[in-house]
Amino acid sequence: MSKVAARVVHYGANDPQTYRGGVESFARNLGLIFEQVSFMYDGHLDIDQVRREKLMVICDNHWVTDWPEDIPVVGFQHGVAAVKASITGNRTGRKMAKRQSKAAKRANTVWVACAQWIASTFEALHGNGAQHVIYHQVDLDRFDGERRDTDPKLILHDARGAHKGESEVAALARRFPDWKLEPLACEPSEVPDRMRKAAGFLHMSKYEGNSIVVNEALAMDLPCFVTKVGLMKDEARPQDVYIIDPEQAFGDADYLDREFAAFLRSLSTRTYNPRAWTLANAHIDVARDKWRAVAQQWQQGW
Repeated sequence: MSKVAARVVHYGANDPQTYRGGVESFARNLGLIFEQVSFMYDGHLDIDQVRREKLMVICDNHWVTDWPEDIPVVGFQHGVAAVKASITGNRTGRKMAKRQSKAAKRANTVWVACAQWIASTFEALHGNGAQHVIYHQVDLDRFDGERRDTDPKLILHDARGAHKGESEVAALARRFPDWKLEPLACEPSEVPDRMRKAAGFLHMSKYEGNSIVVNEALAMDLPCFVTKVGLMKDEARPQDVYIIDPEQAFGDADYLDREFAAFLRSLSTRTYNPRAWTLANAHIDVARDKWRAVAQQWQQGW
Protein backbone atom coordinates (compact mmCIF):
# COMPACT_ATOMS: atom_id res chain seq x y z
CA MET A 1 0.00 0.00 0.00
CA SER A 2 1.35 3.43 -0.96
CA LYS A 3 2.02 6.26 1.48
CA VAL A 4 -0.79 8.63 2.42
CA ALA A 5 -0.88 11.56 0.01
CA ALA A 6 -0.68 14.37 2.56
CA ARG A 7 1.81 17.04 3.54
CA VAL A 8 2.28 16.72 7.29
CA VAL A 9 3.86 18.82 10.02
CA HIS A 10 4.59 17.24 13.39
CA TYR A 11 4.47 19.68 16.29
CA GLY A 12 5.66 19.07 19.86
CA ALA A 13 8.16 20.16 22.47
CA ASN A 14 11.39 19.22 20.71
CA ASP A 15 13.02 18.98 17.30
CA PRO A 16 12.80 15.28 16.33
CA GLN A 17 15.92 15.66 14.20
CA THR A 18 18.11 16.33 17.24
CA TYR A 19 16.22 15.08 20.31
CA ARG A 20 15.87 11.44 21.31
CA GLY A 21 12.60 10.37 22.91
CA GLY A 22 9.45 8.37 22.30
CA VAL A 23 7.43 11.27 20.90
CA GLU A 24 10.32 12.23 18.65
CA SER A 25 10.69 8.63 17.41
CA PHE A 26 6.98 8.70 16.60
CA ALA A 27 7.45 11.97 14.71
CA ARG A 28 10.30 10.60 12.60
CA ASN A 29 8.36 7.41 11.88
CA LEU A 30 5.56 9.46 10.33
CA GLY A 31 7.85 9.49 7.29
CA LEU A 32 6.90 5.84 6.83
CA ILE A 33 3.23 6.85 6.59
CA PHE A 34 3.01 10.14 4.71
CA GLU A 35 4.55 11.34 1.47
CA GLN A 36 6.01 14.48 3.04
CA VAL A 37 6.76 15.20 6.71
CA SER A 38 8.38 18.27 8.25
CA PHE A 39 8.86 19.34 11.85
CA MET A 40 7.86 22.34 13.89
CA TYR A 41 8.39 22.53 17.63
CA ASP A 42 8.06 24.79 20.64
CA GLY A 43 9.16 28.29 19.61
CA HIS A 44 9.45 27.27 15.97
CA LEU A 45 6.01 27.21 14.39
CA ASP A 46 4.78 28.97 11.28
CA ILE A 47 1.03 29.44 11.60
CA ASP A 48 0.82 31.47 8.39
CA GLN A 49 2.50 28.76 6.33
CA VAL A 50 0.22 26.05 7.72
CA ARG A 51 -2.88 28.15 7.09
CA ARG A 52 -1.73 29.22 3.61
CA GLU A 53 -0.70 25.74 2.44
CA LYS A 54 -3.35 23.87 4.45
CA LEU A 55 -0.79 21.50 5.95
CA MET A 56 -1.92 18.68 8.21
CA VAL A 57 -0.54 19.35 11.70
CA ILE A 58 -0.13 16.35 14.02
CA CYS A 59 0.46 17.56 17.58
CA ASP A 60 1.74 15.82 20.64
CA ASN A 61 -1.55 15.95 22.61
CA HIS A 62 -1.53 19.15 24.72
CA TRP A 63 0.41 21.14 22.12
CA VAL A 64 -2.81 21.49 20.12
CA THR A 65 -3.54 24.63 22.14
CA ASP A 66 -0.73 26.52 20.37
CA TRP A 67 -2.81 26.58 17.17
CA PRO A 68 -5.73 28.91 16.36
CA GLU A 69 -8.99 26.99 16.19
CA ASP A 70 -9.67 27.90 12.57
CA ILE A 71 -6.83 25.49 11.74
CA PRO A 72 -7.87 21.83 12.04
CA VAL A 73 -5.22 19.77 13.82
CA VAL A 74 -4.70 16.17 14.84
CA GLY A 75 -4.03 15.61 18.54
CA PHE A 76 -2.10 12.42 19.20
CA GLN A 77 -2.57 10.83 22.61
CA HIS A 78 0.69 9.11 23.51
CA GLY A 79 -0.30 8.57 27.13
CA VAL A 80 -2.39 9.87 30.02
CA ALA A 81 -0.42 12.27 32.20
CA ALA A 82 -2.94 12.11 35.05
CA VAL A 83 -2.48 8.34 35.29
CA LYS A 84 1.31 8.61 35.06
CA ALA A 85 1.41 11.28 37.77
CA SER A 86 -0.75 9.19 40.11
CA ILE A 87 1.55 6.19 39.69
CA THR A 88 4.97 7.85 39.65
CA GLY A 89 4.27 11.00 41.68
CA ASN A 90 5.97 12.94 38.93
CA ARG A 91 5.53 16.72 39.32
CA THR A 92 5.98 17.35 35.62
CA GLY A 93 3.26 14.80 34.97
CA ARG A 94 0.80 16.75 37.13
CA LYS A 95 1.49 19.91 35.14
CA MET A 96 1.07 18.02 31.87
CA ALA A 97 -2.22 16.55 33.11
CA LYS A 98 -3.59 20.07 33.50
CA ARG A 99 -2.45 20.94 29.99
CA GLN A 100 -4.05 17.78 28.60
CA SER A 101 -7.31 18.68 30.34
CA LYS A 102 -7.23 22.12 28.72
CA ALA A 103 -6.34 20.66 25.32
CA ALA A 104 -9.34 18.32 25.49
CA LYS A 105 -11.63 21.34 25.14
CA ARG A 106 -10.12 22.54 21.85
CA ALA A 107 -12.56 22.50 18.95
CA ASN A 108 -11.62 21.46 15.41
CA THR A 109 -9.37 18.66 16.66
CA VAL A 110 -9.20 15.05 15.47
CA TRP A 111 -8.07 12.87 18.37
CA VAL A 112 -5.95 9.77 17.75
CA ALA A 113 -4.53 7.39 20.39
CA CYS A 114 -1.79 4.79 20.19
CA ALA A 115 -3.69 2.32 22.41
CA GLN A 116 -7.32 1.67 23.25
CA TRP A 117 -6.79 2.08 27.00
CA ILE A 118 -5.57 5.63 26.35
CA ALA A 119 -8.62 6.51 24.25
CA SER A 120 -10.98 5.07 26.87
CA THR A 121 -9.25 6.84 29.75
CA PHE A 122 -9.33 10.24 28.05
CA GLU A 123 -13.02 9.74 27.33
CA ALA A 124 -13.65 9.03 31.01
CA LEU A 125 -11.50 11.92 32.27
CA HIS A 126 -12.12 14.67 29.74
CA GLY A 127 -14.67 13.52 27.16
CA ASN A 128 -12.17 13.55 24.28
CA GLY A 129 -11.73 9.86 23.68
CA ALA A 130 -9.88 9.28 20.43
CA GLN A 131 -11.97 8.58 17.34
CA HIS A 132 -9.05 6.57 15.95
CA VAL A 133 -6.69 4.07 17.62
CA ILE A 134 -3.50 3.47 15.67
CA TYR A 135 -0.85 1.21 17.17
CA HIS A 136 2.73 2.34 16.62
CA GLN A 137 3.89 0.93 13.31
CA VAL A 138 7.41 -0.45 13.15
CA ASP A 139 9.77 -0.43 10.18
CA LEU A 140 9.51 -4.15 9.49
CA ASP A 141 12.36 -4.03 7.00
CA ARG A 142 14.74 -2.91 9.77
CA PHE A 143 13.07 -4.89 12.57
CA ASP A 144 12.79 -7.96 10.39
CA GLY A 145 12.51 -10.68 13.03
CA GLU A 146 15.67 -12.36 11.73
CA ARG A 147 17.63 -13.27 14.87
CA ARG A 148 21.08 -14.74 14.35
CA ASP A 149 24.37 -15.10 16.22
CA THR A 150 22.17 -15.10 19.32
CA ASP A 151 23.79 -15.06 22.73
CA PRO A 152 21.59 -17.53 24.68
CA LYS A 153 22.34 -15.74 27.96
CA LEU A 154 21.77 -12.14 26.84
CA ILE A 155 18.63 -10.38 28.06
CA LEU A 156 18.31 -6.77 26.93
CA HIS A 157 16.42 -4.11 28.87
CA ASP A 158 15.58 -0.42 28.74
CA ALA A 159 15.56 0.32 32.48
CA ARG A 160 16.21 4.05 32.60
CA GLY A 161 15.03 5.71 35.79
CA ALA A 162 13.02 4.69 38.82
CA HIS A 163 9.65 4.06 37.18
CA LYS A 164 11.36 2.03 34.42
CA GLY A 165 12.69 -0.41 37.00
CA GLU A 166 16.33 0.69 37.08
CA SER A 167 17.03 -0.57 40.61
CA GLU A 168 14.86 -3.68 40.20
CA VAL A 169 16.67 -4.75 37.03
CA ALA A 170 20.03 -4.10 38.70
CA ALA A 171 18.93 -6.38 41.54
CA LEU A 172 17.86 -9.07 39.07
CA ALA A 173 21.29 -8.88 37.46
CA ARG A 174 22.88 -9.57 40.86
CA ARG A 175 20.49 -12.39 41.71
CA PHE A 176 20.84 -14.10 38.32
CA PRO A 177 24.61 -13.94 37.74
CA ASP A 178 24.57 -16.67 35.07
CA TRP A 179 22.61 -14.34 32.78
CA LYS A 180 23.74 -11.15 31.10
CA LEU A 181 21.20 -8.42 31.72
CA GLU A 182 22.41 -5.53 29.60
CA PRO A 183 20.91 -2.16 28.65
CA LEU A 184 19.84 -1.64 25.09
CA ALA A 185 21.88 1.58 25.18
CA CYS A 186 22.99 2.25 21.61
CA GLU A 187 22.27 4.58 18.72
CA PRO A 188 18.76 4.20 17.22
CA SER A 189 20.27 2.92 13.98
CA GLU A 190 21.94 0.09 15.90
CA VAL A 191 18.87 -1.15 17.79
CA PRO A 192 17.79 -3.90 15.33
CA ASP A 193 21.24 -5.53 15.26
CA ARG A 194 21.52 -5.25 19.03
CA MET A 195 18.15 -6.95 19.45
CA ARG A 196 18.75 -9.73 16.94
CA LYS A 197 21.60 -11.07 19.09
CA ALA A 198 19.58 -11.27 22.32
CA ALA A 199 17.74 -14.22 23.84
CA GLY A 200 15.01 -12.02 25.28
CA PHE A 201 13.84 -8.54 26.21
CA LEU A 202 12.98 -7.33 29.72
CA HIS A 203 10.75 -4.29 30.14
CA MET A 204 9.86 -3.39 33.71
CA SER A 205 7.81 -0.25 33.98
CA LYS A 206 5.22 1.20 36.35
CA TYR A 207 3.60 3.18 33.56
CA GLU A 208 3.60 3.36 29.76
CA GLY A 209 1.37 4.81 27.09
CA ASN A 210 2.46 2.40 24.37
CA SER A 211 6.21 1.84 24.48
CA ILE A 212 7.89 2.09 21.08
CA VAL A 213 10.88 0.02 22.21
CA VAL A 214 8.54 -2.80 23.26
CA ASN A 215 6.90 -2.65 19.83
CA GLU A 216 10.35 -2.95 18.27
CA ALA A 217 11.17 -5.97 20.43
CA LEU A 218 7.87 -7.60 19.42
CA ALA A 219 8.67 -6.98 15.76
CA MET A 220 12.10 -8.59 16.22
CA ASP A 221 10.29 -11.68 17.56
CA LEU A 222 12.09 -11.43 20.90
CA PRO A 223 10.64 -13.30 23.88
CA CYS A 224 9.42 -10.41 26.06
CA PHE A 225 9.12 -10.25 29.87
CA VAL A 226 6.92 -7.22 30.54
CA THR A 227 4.79 -5.58 33.18
CA LYS A 228 1.08 -5.17 32.44
CA VAL A 229 1.17 -1.51 31.49
CA GLY A 230 0.58 0.44 28.29
CA LEU A 231 -0.21 -1.72 25.28
CA MET A 232 -0.43 -4.78 27.53
CA LYS A 233 -3.62 -3.35 29.10
CA ASP A 234 -5.55 -3.46 25.82
CA GLU A 235 -7.97 -6.29 25.12
CA ALA A 236 -6.32 -6.65 21.71
CA ARG A 237 -2.83 -6.77 23.22
CA PRO A 238 -0.10 -9.22 22.20
CA GLN A 239 -0.72 -12.61 23.77
CA ASP A 240 2.60 -14.34 23.10
CA VAL A 241 4.51 -12.49 25.81
CA TYR A 242 5.27 -13.13 29.50
CA ILE A 243 3.29 -10.58 31.52
CA ILE A 244 3.63 -9.80 35.23
CA ASP A 245 1.78 -7.49 37.59
CA PRO A 246 3.58 -4.12 37.96
CA GLU A 247 2.59 -3.45 41.58
CA GLN A 248 3.81 -6.85 42.71
CA ALA A 249 6.93 -6.63 40.58
CA PHE A 250 7.97 -3.35 42.18
CA GLY A 251 6.82 -4.25 45.69
CA ASP A 252 7.79 -7.89 46.14
CA ALA A 253 11.31 -9.02 45.20
CA ASP A 254 10.44 -12.68 45.76
CA TYR A 255 7.53 -12.44 43.31
CA LEU A 256 9.77 -10.78 40.72
CA ASP A 257 12.46 -13.43 41.16
CA ARG A 258 9.97 -16.29 40.77
CA GLU A 259 8.41 -14.85 37.65
CA PHE A 260 11.73 -13.96 36.05
CA ALA A 261 13.11 -17.42 36.79
CA ALA A 262 10.02 -18.97 35.19
CA PHE A 263 10.49 -16.75 32.13
CA LEU A 264 14.13 -17.77 31.79
CA ARG A 265 13.17 -21.45 32.02
CA SER A 266 10.51 -20.93 29.36
CA LEU A 267 13.13 -19.83 26.84
CA SER A 268 14.18 -23.47 26.41
CA THR A 269 10.67 -24.96 26.45
CA ARG A 270 8.46 -22.44 24.63
CA THR A 271 8.63 -20.86 21.20
CA TYR A 272 7.61 -17.21 21.37
CA ASN A 273 6.26 -15.52 18.25
CA PRO A 274 5.17 -11.98 19.21
CA ARG A 275 5.98 -10.74 15.69
CA ALA A 276 2.72 -12.31 14.53
CA TRP A 277 0.81 -9.67 16.55
CA THR A 278 2.87 -6.91 14.92
CA LEU A 279 2.14 -8.19 11.42
CA ALA A 280 -1.59 -8.27 12.17
CA ASN A 281 -1.93 -5.03 14.13
CA ALA A 282 1.05 -2.75 13.53
CA HIS A 283 2.01 -3.52 9.95
CA ILE A 284 2.77 -0.43 7.89
CA ASP A 285 -0.20 -1.08 5.59
CA VAL A 286 -2.55 -1.26 8.59
CA ALA A 287 -1.19 2.03 9.92
CA ARG A 288 -1.38 3.77 6.53
CA ASP A 289 -4.97 2.69 6.05
CA LYS A 290 -5.95 4.06 9.47
CA TRP A 291 -4.03 7.31 8.98
CA ARG A 292 -5.77 7.75 5.63
CA ALA A 293 -9.10 7.75 7.51
CA VAL A 294 -7.69 10.34 9.94
CA ALA A 295 -6.60 12.58 7.05
CA GLN A 296 -10.08 12.38 5.50
CA GLN A 297 -11.71 13.47 8.75
CA TRP A 298 -9.13 16.23 9.29
CA GLN A 299 -9.79 17.62 5.80
CA GLN A 300 -13.39 18.32 6.79
CA GLY A 301 -12.19 20.86 9.36
CA TRP A 302 -11.10 23.48 6.82
